[in-house]
Amino acid sequence: MLLDIYRDQALEKLLIVEHRNDIKGLAPLSAKFLEGLIHQRNIDTDSDKLPNGIDTDEVIEAVKARGYFAATLTVTITEIV
Repeated sequence: MLLDIYRDQALEKLLIVEHRNDIKGLAPLSAKFLEGLIHQRNIDTDSDKLPNGIDTDEVIEAVKARGYFAATLTVTITEIV
């Protein structure tokens, strides 16, 4: 399956859709979530790997069911003394 990966500049938001789908037509996602997303790359799930920590099967299931896979990254920094 061919997929398009969109990320924001801070790499906090991730959106994966089927190749060539218009992300502006994804009604369930808020305009605020879509703001700042830029096309990062295309992948073929048969030969390419998704970003680290993203399960390919989960992404494919979400894209088939909803038309997209969306996630946010929350980083927690803990000081170790």
